[in-house]
Amino acid sequence: MAGKHAANAPWQELERQAYHAYREWHLWLALRERELAERLTAGRTNKRASGAASAREGAERKPTRKEDRG
Repeated sequence: MAGKHAANAPWQELERQAYHAYREWHLWLALRERELAERLTAGRTNKRASGAASAREGAERKPTRKEDRG
Protein backbone atom coordinates (compact mmCIF):
# COMPACT_ATOMS: atom_id res chain seq x y z
CA MET A 1 0.00 0.00 0.00
CA ALA A 2 2.86 2.39 0.71
CA GLY A 3 4.01 2.16 -2.91
CA LYS A 4 0.61 3.10 -4.29
CA HIS A 5 0.28 5.99 -1.85
CA ALA A 6 3.74 7.26 -2.78
CA ALA A 7 2.80 7.14 -6.47
CA ASN A 8 0.01 9.66 -5.82
CA ALA A 9 2.22 12.24 -4.14
CA PRO A 10 1.18 15.86 -4.84
CA TRP A 11 4.47 16.69 -6.56
CA GLN A 12 3.92 13.86 -9.01
CA GLU A 13 0.55 15.26 -10.02
CA LEU A 14 2.16 18.67 -10.51
CA GLU A 15 4.92 17.07 -12.55
CA ARG A 16 2.36 15.29 -14.73
CA GLN A 17 0.49 18.55 -15.37
CA ALA A 18 3.72 20.34 -16.23
CA TYR A 19 4.66 17.59 -18.67
CA HIS A 20 1.33 17.84 -20.47
CA ALA A 21 1.52 21.63 -20.53
CA TYR A 22 4.99 21.39 -22.09
CA ARG A 23 3.77 18.92 -24.70
CA GLU A 24 0.71 21.00 -25.62
CA TRP A 25 2.03 24.59 -25.44
CA HIS A 26 2.44 24.96 -29.21
CA LEU A 27 -1.19 23.92 -29.75
CA TRP A 28 -2.33 26.47 -27.17
CA LEU A 29 -0.28 29.18 -28.86
CA ALA A 30 -1.75 28.37 -32.27
CA LEU A 31 -5.29 28.54 -30.90
CA ARG A 32 -4.55 31.81 -29.09
CA GLU A 33 -3.04 33.32 -32.23
CA ARG A 34 -6.14 32.37 -34.21
CA GLU A 35 -8.41 33.90 -31.55
CA LEU A 36 -6.46 37.15 -31.53
CA ALA A 37 -6.46 37.33 -35.33
CA GLU A 38 -10.25 36.95 -35.34
CA ARG A 39 -10.57 39.76 -32.78
CA LEU A 40 -8.33 42.04 -34.82
CA THR A 41 -10.29 41.31 -37.98
CA ALA A 42 -13.58 41.99 -36.21
CA GLY A 43 -12.20 45.22 -34.75
CA ARG A 44 -11.03 46.45 -38.14
CA THR A 45 -14.39 45.61 -39.70
CA ASN A 46 -16.23 47.57 -37.00
CA LYS A 47 -13.93 50.57 -37.43
CA ARG A 48 -14.42 50.53 -41.18
CA ALA A 49 -18.19 50.39 -40.80
CA SER A 50 -18.26 53.30 -38.34
CA GLY A 51 -15.77 55.23 -40.50
CA ALA A 52 -17.96 54.74 -43.56
CA ALA A 53 -21.01 55.95 -41.63
CA SER A 54 -19.21 59.09 -40.48
CA ALA A 55 -17.95 59.70 -44.02
CA ARG A 56 -21.52 59.53 -45.29
CA GLU A 57 -22.59 62.02 -42.65
CA GLY A 58 -19.75 64.32 -43.65
CA ALA A 59 -20.78 64.09 -47.29
CA GLU A 60 -24.21 65.43 -46.40
CA ARG A 61 -22.89 68.95 -45.96
CA LYS A 62 -24.90 71.53 -44.08
CA PRO A 63 -25.34 74.82 -45.93
CA THR A 64 -23.30 77.75 -44.68
CA ARG A 65 -24.84 81.02 -43.53
CA LYS A 66 -24.08 82.67 -46.86
CA GLU A 67 -25.92 79.91 -48.73
CA ASP A 68 -28.94 80.23 -46.42
CA ARG A 69 -29.28 83.95 -47.21
CA GLY A 70 -28.83 83.65 -50.94
